[in-house]
Amino acid sequence: MIDIQHVRKVFATPDGDVVALADITLAIPTGAMVALMGPSGSGKTTLLNIIGAMDAPSSGQVTLDGISVERLDAEERAAFRRRIGFVFQRFALIATASAYENMEFALRIAGVDRTDWQRRILHALDILDMNDHAHHRPGELSGGQQQRIAVARAICIEPKILIVDEPTANLDSQRGAAVLNLFRSYAMNGTTIVMSTHDPTSEKYATDICRLRAGAIEQHHTTTLPA
Repeated sequence: MIDIQHVRKVFATPDGDVVALADITLAIPTGAMVALMGPSGSGKTTLLNIIGAMDAPSSGQVTLDGISVERLDAEERAAFRRRIGFVFQRFALIATASAYENMEFALRIAGVDRTDWQRRILHALDILDMNDHAHHRPGELSGGQQQRIAVARAICIEPKILIVDEPTANLDSQRGAAVLNLFRSYAMNGTTIVMSTHDPTSEKYATDICRLRAGAIEQHHTTTLPA
C-alpha cells in the first residue's frame, strides 16, 4: 500500500520557487497498476521520484508498506530503495557493462543471494526476448533494446513496488504492448506498479488513471484490469 497525503514539492531557483507538486493526496493499493498521465511539466516524474524515495517532499507524508518515507534520512532512503524496481526514462544503464552485468549489479545492490542471480537474469531476459543480447553493452543496443534491458533489470530483483518512467517511449506498438502486458501480469500477482506515461495505450492496462496538471491531480479514476 502506498499512501500519499498532501504532498507538496517546491524547488528553489534563482528566479524564485517553482511548485512541482501542489497538494497531492493519493492511495495506491497493493497490486495496483497506476498510470500517471499529463503534459510535460505536470509533475509526473517528480511524483515518481518521491514515491520511489529518490527525493523527499517539501511537506506532506508518503507511507510505503507502513514506513513513512519522508522521515528517513539519506542513508535510510538508499537502503529502502533496494526493495523497489526502477525503470528510468533514459535507462541509466552502466555504459561499460554488458546487459547481463547491469542486471548482476542490480541484484547485488538489492542484496539477492548470488546463487539465484543466473536464474533471475535468464528468466527476465527470456520474457523480454533479449537472450541474444545478454553480453552486449548499451552502446551496442538500439534505444528500444536498451529499454527492454532496463525493464529486465528492474524485474529481476522481483520488487514489491515497480516505478516506471515512460516505459513504451522507445518501443514500437507491438513491443510496447508486450511490456504493458508484462507489467499487468506482475500487478495481478501483487506487485504495485506506478508509471508515468504519455502513451494512451497504457489506459487499457492500468487499474488506475491519474491525470496531473500543474502539479495537481486533475482527475483520478479506477478501472478493472482486463482479463
